Parts: sequence; structure tokens; C-alpha cells
Amino acid sequence: MKKLIKKVFSITLIITLILTYSGSITAFAADSKGIKVQYNGENIKFTDAAVKVVDGRTVVPFRQSLETMGAAVSFDTKSKMITAKTKDKEISFTVGSKNITINENGKKVTKQMDTAPFVDKKSNCTYVSVRFIAESMGYSVGWDEAEKTAIIINPADIYANVDKDFSIVSKLLKTDLDLEKTYETNGKFSCDVVTKNAPNTTNSAMNFSVNGEMNGVQQKLNADLTMKFTVNMDKMLTTLSAEQKAAFQPMLEMLKNADMNIKMNGETGNTYMQSNLFSVLNPTADKNTWYKMNVYDQYDAMGIDLKSIMSHQSTRMSLSDLMKVMSSVEYSDVSAYKDMKTSYTFLKYLIGDDAFTTKTSGDINTYTLDINQTAIMAALAKTAVAEGVTNDAIDLKELETFLKESKLSANLTIQDKGGSLYGYSIKGSGSIEKKGSFAMNITGDQKNAVIDMTLDMEELMKMAIKAESHISETTKKLNVEIPAGAKVVEMPLQNPTL
Repeated sequence: MKKLIKKVFSITLIITLILTYSGSITAFAADSKGIKVQYNGENIKFTDAAVKVVDGRTVVPFRQSLETMGAAVSFDTKSKMITAKTKDKEISFTVGSKNITINENGKKVTKQMDTAPFVDKKSNCTYVSVRFIAESMGYSVGWDEAEKTAIIINPADIYANVDKDFSIVSKLLKTDLDLEKTYETNGKFSCDVVTKNAPNTTNSAMNFSVNGEMNGVQQKLNADLTMKFTVNMDKMLTTLSAEQKAAFQPMLEMLKNADMNIKMNGETGNTYMQSNLFSVLNPTADKNTWYKMNVYDQYDAMGIDLKSIMSHQSTRMSLSDLMKVMSSVEYSDVSAYKDMKTSYTFLKYLIGDDAFTTKTSGDINTYTLDINQTAIMAALAKTAVAEGVTNDAIDLKELETFLKESKLSANLTIQDKGGSLYGYSIKGSGSIEKKGSFAMNITGDQKNAVIDMTLDMEELMKMAIKAESHISETTKKLNVEIPAGAKVVEMPLQNPTL
């Protein structure tokens, strides 16, 4: 019961963050006995041949697999080419070749599969890599080790009506800005942090603040930004000895006048950073040293398609498109499809169109929504009925106690004018396991944003963050190239499990 609650709320949190703000299978065991393939929560019952494992890769009979996924399949016996078509995509590949061609919206892309399709002599069935076929179809793929099951989920089936069910929330994505033009960004930020001595550790208490400004030019996913900031550690210094202060003095002086320049090529993901702080980490670094990393590769290593996610800021991507991109992660539990579907239904009742109150004044529509314990419990009860969640799967009394203790509450206001975003306000607060609290207040419109957030973990830390930004059209030229003769230091990919 608790497991289900945690799953639903975890998935709900992820989807909520997407809605309110704008992979691969693990190598399988060599023994293929008992391996299953699940599509949208149901195991595929292979009638002509069984699932196989070849060189550590799971392969499946192509026709039944693709037809189960909703594709129309054809096989050219002469060329041995297999073609699978859906209403918006076509994939084709040839027996014996690792090449697979994907045709979507008139754009063709050829990729290499990990295992070439082959004909099994015993069953006379053609086998294909389940991971590559599913991902080529645009589906999410995962592996449940305990159940020895490959998981395939078509997010479009879950989010088919998301633009209709959440048309009010999706207004946060709508803009009438000319996204082909170049914009200048100006902003300022502050962060105050106080930590306490953690019990049973050698971690020392900290007390510092960061204040800074940001300025830059952006065009679509390309950016050239400069940040200047000051780190104030005066309160912390009172706890240090004269010797310790002397040792830290060079770094403290640098922190009083810190800067960072960032250049990002949105097409490739290559990002260059230069800062006077880098000399603390690398004594050989100077003002001509630029650290390089590829942010897309970094997030790809964690199973996140960051480029597609960021693209919604530079295109008029619909909410359904964004949800499909955000769902392209690897799942590790055979209940994933059911959990996602249940979470979607819960959110539909909690923050879907029917949950909002609408008022119109002139040509401005204002949509408001209050979220509290009563609203959450009502949404859960409706979800239980709609999705057939049984009483033994979720303890409403226990959940009601949790909601009372957490004191969760939120208010969401969205305004539109002529179909485009006019303004928004997101306020929320709550407690964290009786050991802390949080509060946030985010307001803005298409060109402005103001953020005020606090986190108070009574026994560990306190944090307060404030930020505001403004964008305006500019004639300034965008330059994502680093200076000629710059020293480039490659930053390795970080381990996503750390």
C-alpha cells in the first residue's frame, strides 16, 4: 500500500513540475527462459516463437511485436526489407543489416541497431532488437530485473488528451514572441544559506550569502551569458581562527568579485565556461582558460533528452509534445504504465481544466485554482473510482493524516489575452516530515519572472532564494564562439549515479 502511494506521488510530482512550468534496457541475462515483453501494461503473448537473447540483447519476433504496438507491417520477400507504419511515423530495416531508417514528418534519419535482424531457422521467424524497435517508434523502454520483463510504454496513449484536459495549464507554454529573434536577458539573484553541524559527521556549520547579476543574449537555444556575483562569508569568518582566516584570505577576496562567462551552442550542446574562480580548482587556469562540456551528453547519460526539453522554449511545442519528451526515460517496474496512467488521472482531477475557476474582464481571462487537503482527497477518491484502485491498495485515512501533517497548500493563477500568456502566479507552502517547511512564490509573464523560495530544515539548514529576470528584443549580435587562442579544458561526463 505504501509502495503504491509513493509511486503515484513520485510520478505525480514529476508530471506536475512539467505541467506547471514551462535508454536503454539493461543488458539481459544470457538465459532467455522466462523473459517477457510488456507493452502498455500488458504482456505480449507470442504465438509463433519465443523471446530470445542474442549477445546479451533481447530480440523478439518482429511482426507480432510491431503489430501489438499499433503499426501496420509489411515484408518484401525479395529485398528482405521490413516496413512498419503508424499514422505519423515509418521505420524500415533489412534482414542482416544493422541500419534502421526512421521517417517522421518527412524527415529521414538512419541509425545503427545493436543487433542486426535475423531469421531464426527453427521457427522461420524474423527477430529484431526490442529496444531499438521500440525507441525508433518513439516509445519509452525499460527493464524490470525482478520480473525479467522488457517494458515498452507508448506515452501518446496516456497523454492523448493532455492538450484538452490541461488546456488552462498549457497556457504557460503559449507565447506571441517572435522566437526567431534575438533577446537580451537581464536579471539579479540572491541566496542565503545557513547550515548546522550535522550529527555524527565532521561537516562544519556554514553561513554565507550570494548576490549577483546576470546579463546575456539568447536566440533559440544559443546563449552568451555573463554573471557577476559576490559571496559574503563574514558571519562564517567569526568562527575561524586568525590562522584559518589567513589561509582562506586569497579565496575570500576572489569571492567578493567573482564572475563567470558562459557560451552555449544550442545545436551541438557544447558549452564553454570561463571564471576567475577556476584558478582555485586549477592553479594553471587563467582568464584565457575555458572549461568545455556538452550538456546534452551529460543529460543523455542520465536518460534525459535535454535538447528536446529545452526546445519547447524556442518553438511552439504543445504540452502533449513536451510530455512525450519528458516520458522518454527508462522504467524499472512492470507497474510503470499503470502508475503513470493513475497519476495522469489524479492530476486531471486536481489541476485539470474542470478544477479551475474562470473569470473574464474585457479581453483578459483569469483562471484560478486553490489546492488544499480537501481538493487532494477529492481528486484521489475520483481517481480510485476511475482507475479501479482498491481500498487495500491505498489507505485514505493514512493519506489524510499525511496531508494534515504536511499542511500542503497551493494557489495557481493564470491569465491569457488573445490566446497567449498574459501573466501567472504560483504560490505554495507545506511542511516536510515535521522537520521543516518550504514556501514559494513565483510570478511573471512572457518577458518577466520573479522567484521567492524558502526552505527551512530545522535541524540541518535554512535557505532563501530570490531571483528576477527580464527579457527584451535586441539588435545585439550573439556570439557563442570562445576567443581565438583560448585554452580549452575538457570536463568529463559526471557519473549520473553519484
